[in-house]
Amino acid sequence: MAEKKKGKLGLMLTTSTESENTHTVIKLAEAALEEGLEVSIFLMCDGVYNMSVEPLNALAERGARLSLCAHNADERKLEKKGPILFGSQYDLADIVAESDSFLAFN
Repeated sequence: MAEKKKGKLGLMLTTSTESENTHTVIKLAEAALEEGLEVSIFLMCDGVYNMSVEPLNALAERGARLSLCAHNADERKLEKKGPILFGSQYDLADIVAESDSFLAFN
């Protein structure tokens, strides 16, 4: 019997911390992880401000892959901290290509 392939969910967040999108992305990621999916989250534009949101960072401890656009973080004078990879649009392209489902929250 063939082993069932684990699904992959990609999420992109471009809005800042006061948006309801932050809560939605966190809850979707939590539910996906509980279902055994691999989860990747990419932050860009004002979404990079979410790098300091503790519930988002806690997702990394549960296995989610977190990355952001280093260029956008640099524009906003944000320093690297936490479990988030400071990456590029190349990392976003990888997430999109590898995901079975990809959702963008703008």
